[in-house]
Amino acid sequence: MKAGTVVLLAAGLTLKVVAVAPARTNSASPAQVLSQLHLQPPGRTPVARASSALEQLRPRLLGADRVSELRPTRLVRVSGQTVVQFEQWLDGHPVLGAGAAVVEDAGGTITMITSTLRQMEPGSRQTRLATLERARQLASRAFVSGGGRSRGPARAGTAWMMFGTGPALVRLVTVPGLEPLGDFTYLVVDDPPRILWVFRRGPNALGYAYPQNPAVGTYEQVELPYLTSVEHLVGDNVTVYNCAGSDQCGTKQQLATPDQDGNYLIEPTGANDPVNIDDSFVEVQAYYGINFIHDFFAGVGFSPSPIEVQVNYPMQQPNAMYDGQGHILMGQSGSIDLAVENDVIYHEYGHHVFGEVSSAGMFEMDQYGPVTHGLAINEATADYYSCSALDDPELGEYFAQQLPAYFPDGYLRNVHNDLTCPWGLYGEAHDDGQIWSGFLWDARALLGQPVADNLYMKVLAAFPGTVTFPAVTQVYLDTAAANLDGDTVNQLRALAEQRGITDCERFIELRRQPHKGFVFGKEILGQYGSNLAFIPAELHYFMEIPENAYHLSLTFTSRPPEADLVILVREDQRIEHSFSWTQGLQSTYDFMISGSQDLDLPSDDPLFRPGHTYYLEVANQGQATGEYTLAGFVLVESSDGGGSDGGGGDAGADAGADAGADAGADAGADAGADQAGDGQPVCDDGYGPAWDGSKWVCVPICKEGYEPQLDGDTWVCVPRDSGCGCAATRPAAGASLLLLLLGLMLLRRQRG
Repeated sequence: MKAGTVVLLAAGLTLKVVAVAPARTNSASPAQVLSQLHLQPPGRTPVARASSALEQLRPRLLGADRVSELRPTRLVRVSGQTVVQFEQWLDGHPVLGAGAAVVEDAGGTITMITSTLRQMEPGSRQTRLATLERARQLASRAFVSGGGRSRGPARAGTAWMMFGTGPALVRLVTVPGLEPLGDFTYLVVDDPPRILWVFRRGPNALGYAYPQNPAVGTYEQVELPYLTSVEHLVGDNVTVYNCAGSDQCGTKQQLATPDQDGNYLIEPTGANDPVNIDDSFVEVQAYYGINFIHDFFAGVGFSPSPIEVQVNYPMQQPNAMYDGQGHILMGQSGSIDLAVENDVIYHEYGHHVFGEVSSAGMFEMDQYGPVTHGLAINEATADYYSCSALDDPELGEYFAQQLPAYFPDGYLRNVHNDLTCPWGLYGEAHDDGQIWSGFLWDARALLGQPVADNLYMKVLAAFPGTVTFPAVTQVYLDTAAANLDGDTVNQLRALAEQRGITDCERFIELRRQPHKGFVFGKEILGQYGSNLAFIPAELHYFMEIPENAYHLSLTFTSRPPEADLVILVREDQRIEHSFSWTQGLQSTYDFMISGSQDLDLPSDDPLFRPGHTYYLEVANQGQATGEYTLAGFVLVESSDGGGSDGGGGDAGADAGADAGADAGADAGADAGADQAGDGQPVCDDGYGPAWDGSKWVCVPICKEGYEPQLDGDTWVCVPRDSGCGCAATRPAAGASLLLLLLGLMLLRRQRG
């Protein structure tokens, strides 16, 4: 029968034979692949349906063979389909290399069958064979005579093997070797026995693990490669320990042990359910996960050093950590065990790789206070490579599933985002890193995964010691220019500019729209916190109050109450901080406010004066870490004496954006002249004509630095977007102590 032949079966089933070879009685029977199937055999389970399909197709797959038995051995769920694997048995013994795999889609329809089944004909079987004990003795002597040292008694079994003259029974004797390490399987035939061949199986084992995490799929049978121990999960790339709830993992154990075949087929149920503080399933999960991500990075071009993983590490809150010294701590908090989530394992391993590849620092303190953009880039790198390895932009679905009130979107972070700098900054490294990981994911979509992942590994190695968003962006683009064509580099540069990372710093112009930020509490400094008046936030803000402003509005919210948040304010200069050994933290600002402000200008006791720019920074006088929102705008007098909105940079941002681009007496007078020709309106004093894209309108004539924009139905003067133009500098020498103290908590944040 030729490939492509359509076969009509008695059961009314139709299949297309894609590749067919005649059944042959030798040791290398070609596989049959029956694809484009649409079979819906009876059965309540995938195994029952697969067994029914094989029985219906038996004449095609096994010909006249009515003596062989097909036994299901494994069920694998992957990528929305279920695969049931079978072995062929005869007279109670397996047929070596003979089996079938039945593929079923999510709807229960069988779509493909692959088969290496062998037709076993009565009367053609050879059965002369030595006893199991004689075969075991022969193989053991052969192993020892070759200089081997075993780690246990040899195991013997019987199987059918296909020879040129037909099938024959053979003895398979496996000697577990210690030196050299591995399983040595001897093929023993005839009586008196003789060794036909020996196979060495490296110290790999099988186990159960989640390919990603419990939120997106079930656990499967996986391979556990690179083992160097026959007793525990110790290998070339990782050693796994179980803390079993001991404080700070003071007692490290290895509870997962192999079965008689050397496998770790431990299911996450009963005593080994990960909700338990001493289950052994997560040891297998961690071993599998680390080796997978190690091989991923090896494919990217870097082979990380070995690492130690501690599972069931007791923590008050769900978290995981990399300690910077080659240890990953997978936390258990109550019934939440993050060791089942490869997203998190890969993320922590990403910190390990970052530390080995890059010399970039993670945090420091410049003249404007603490800055953690280096840590944000580190977090972004760990997020990006974790998501790229899994080809899934959402990280931490299982984590989020356990805490839906905190993560209503169903994930911890998402590298497929539209965050930009500086408005997308939050002041905390994990969140701020999403701007950089978002750019990396954009680049991956443009370049493809292999190119993007390899390119970024080169970029990491070239990072400077002090990391800022503009600095790493420049390194990325320069590295891309050395490896890619000019057009592609230009596209990458455009992506970076869209993200705002080519010139981004942490100074944000206030708008009507509230901006959310984060500030640590004194608790991060422990006993040293009481020595400081406050902890300054990382983010700074500014707003300009024009000469003709008559009202100022600042809206400030904060939580929780234990975080005693205030706003530092300085006129015309940025707020600065320094640290000295004798005087501690020294901050330069003009005054402090503790809540929202709604002021008519000028006031009798003016804190804010028209004609000046004010810089603001949130500070935390309390113990608890806090979160806040801050918004601000001013109202200004228009030139005809009427009021208009002179603040809130996003008010009507899209309406008339180009109108009045040349602020002054003729603001917008020529706008759209080529499109509209004559018909410009005669406007009142203080207003000039402008083309809004469809018609002429009268807009206010704004002072220098302001432009007209539409706010609802009213044109107002608002400040032009001044962008982000501050340059971070190296910290003064005296800042090192506060940096060290901040680093204690920041490093802890970095591990999660």
